[in-house]
Order: sequence, then structure tokens, then C-alpha cells
Amino acid sequence: FKFQPAPRSGKIVAKAENVRKAYGDHLVLKGVDLEIERGDRMAFVGQNGQGKSTLVKAMLKEISAEGSLKLGHNVQVGYFAQDQADELDGNLTALQTIENAAPEEMRKHARSLLGSFMFRGDDVEKKVKVLSGGERGRLALCKLLLKPINFLVMDEPTNHLDLESIQALNNGMKDFKGTLVFSSHDHTINQTVANRIIEIFPHGVMDKMVEYDDYISDPKSI
Repeated sequence: FKFQPAPRSGKIVAKAENVRKAYGDHLVLKGVDLEIERGDRMAFVGQNGQGKSTLVKAMLKEISAEGSLKLGHNVQVGYFAQDQADELDGNLTALQTIENAAPEEMRKHARSLLGSFMFRGDDVEKKVKVLSGGERGRLALCKLLLKPINFLVMDEPTNHLDLESIQALNNGMKDFKGTLVFSSHDHTINQTVANRIIEIFPHGVMDKMVEYDDYISDPKSI
């Protein structure tokens, strides 16, 4: 699949300064300073529970956090959350989901779009609530492609996807022309997509400024 062409963003796509987030007494993020530039293909890495998803959500104002978090000029965000597939309306069909979300000029192409995500024939008339986890994941990805974006943020996008869908996602991410921030446990995506690794700790982040192979080959990085 391919993302639609989007207008060029400013040089600074997003900036975080002294960001802190706690849930009660549990401190998740502290002293996070990070600048994302146009063209970055940034992978967030770190152990589970270290704040990768929290930082993504704070950056996009999905949750509140202390400190300064700003998006740059002319930034158009596309966001795929870990639970994105669960946010779909279960009572709509796959076709209705795409038709309702699509700009008017694209609605006539809804069946073709769904076909490219392996929804064939009567599959498009299935209600979302009867779809498998993988099918819902593909439908959520299809929905993401309906509008032009220049800043793509993906939090564990391969969850529930089958191998063919993961390969297609990998190719789509590699071909994406904008700025990309993602977290993934899929080593192939990390290796082939990222040009910058951000390691997240409970008390800050470390900008490795290297590709994934260089990151994992450095014992100090693990």
C-alpha cells in the first residue's frame, strides 16, 4: 500500500522539552528533551513499560503531560495506536467504515482500497465485530491511508497482523516520504525503516543517532 502525497512540513516536525508524566506515584517519563526533524525515521526502543507509548500519546496530545510539547509548521499527523483496531465501530461493515472516513472524492474507490488490503468480494460487507484481529488491523491501516499526512506515528502497528500484512506495512513505511516515528518489536521493520534510534528510560531518553544494526551491535546500547 502507499500513503498519499502530503504537503511539505516545516523543518522541525515536533519538539519536546522537559516532559514529565506520572500516574499517581508511578513516574513514567522524566526530563524528556527531543527534537524531530523533517525526514527523520525514528524508532522508539526500550523495555515494555518504559514509556514508549506514553511519550507517543503525550506528543500527540492524546494524554496530558508536564513540560512543552509542540508540533511544527504545516504538520499533518497520521496516528496508528496499539489499540487502533479496537476503536473501530463494530456495527459498521468494512465498506461503511472506509466510506464514512474517506473524503468525498475517494468514496467511490472504497472497494478498491479494501481489495488492496485483502478484503475481497463479500468480505467488504462483513461487520467489524465479526472480523478477526488481523482483519481489523488491516482495516484500521486502510483507514489511515485515506487522508494526506506528512508525520506518521505508529505504536506497535504489527500487533495481530499476519506475515503478508507485516511485509506490506514494512514496504509502505519504507516508501513513506514524510517523517516517521514508530515503536515496534519487529526487528525487520526496525532494521529496514529507522535511521535514528531513541532509547527510552524511566528518567529520560537517549538519542543514539544511528541505524538499528549499529544500535544492537553496541553492547552499551542494550
